[in-house]
Amino acid sequence: MSDLDFLVTLNNGISFSCNSKKTILYSALKAKVVLPYSCSNGQCGVCITTLLRGEITEIQEQIGLTSEDKLDKRILTCCCAPKSTIHIDAEDLSALHGIEVKTLPARVSNVTYLSDNIGEVKLRLPPTANFRFIEGQYLDVIWNSIRRSYSIASISSEKEITLLIKRFENGQMSDYWFNKIQSNDLLRIEGPKGTFFLRDAAKPLVFLATGTGIAPIKSILNSLEQDADYQQAHPITVYWGNRFTEEFVWQAPFSKLKVDFYNVLSRPVDDWSGETGYVQDIALARQQKMGDSVVYACGSNAMIKSAKQRFLASGLPENRFYSDAFVQSF
Repeated sequence: MSDLDFLVTLNNGISFSCNSKKTILYSALKAKVVLPYSCSNGQCGVCITTLLRGEITEIQEQIGLTSEDKLDKRILTCCCAPKSTIHIDAEDLSALHGIEVKTLPARVSNVTYLSDNIGEVKLRLPPTANFRFIEGQYLDVIWNSIRRSYSIASISSEKEITLLIKRFENGQMSDYWFNKIQSNDLLRIEGPKGTFFLRDAAKPLVFLATGTGIAPIKSILNSLEQDADYQQAHPITVYWGNRFTEEFVWQAPFSKLKVDFYNVLSRPVDDWSGETGYVQDIALARQQKMGDSVVYACGSNAMIKSAKQRFLASGLPENRFYSDAFVQSF
């Protein structure tokens, strides 16, 4: 190693070289070591870990850290580079070994508008693409030099990739998705990305979602539904929050799985018989005894930060809370 390269060691003994001008996450992925990550720009906090030994430098602002996190030597691997040999409290995610990030052409196969502000887009890839992903991951769509990230709503055995798209006012990609898209349009995708996937199906599962954050949860649950080897032995509960009733665009037609499904409106309206409030509040009220549950949360960053803080305060171990935050695009 040169004098600008330092050794990064994980808890499970795996080590890799990291340049002092590159982030720990970047160097890990380049070395085919998969650490938890999502947004890669310091906002979501998924890549948080503890610096056990050595020194780091912040090369990008760690927006997702609190002052308490910093006092506890917590760092975001997507923002920090080593200043010395370091040891961090992280482990390689072996389940993602062999999942290769690719840039591929994709054509629009079909678009269906499920409501005024939510569309379902199906993309087809070249027959030789060999695009592999684990349910829960996301990809980037690139159109006219604009890049946006979307969770994959389909399962890996399906021939086409399904995305759930939410309209954002004055959004450049929203203008394409809702005003300009044509069947057979040529786009590019880059992925799969992220480390949001089901770690252990043999535990009680609690899913939290806001908006189109239901997409990766839909993918995970449909994968379990189709898995001939999976036999459900524990409860599965989904809490899905939206602002408007018409945004509940997915009905879960399971035949094998037994899922307790709660649609949650953030504000009361007439003729609404479901839950009202924030998904994390409703979940905590109903999941009063977490036991061995594992929580998977996807959607707004505000929801995820609140949910994590409150679930951990209620006794849930941090290593049983997994998330994928939808954060602002730059």
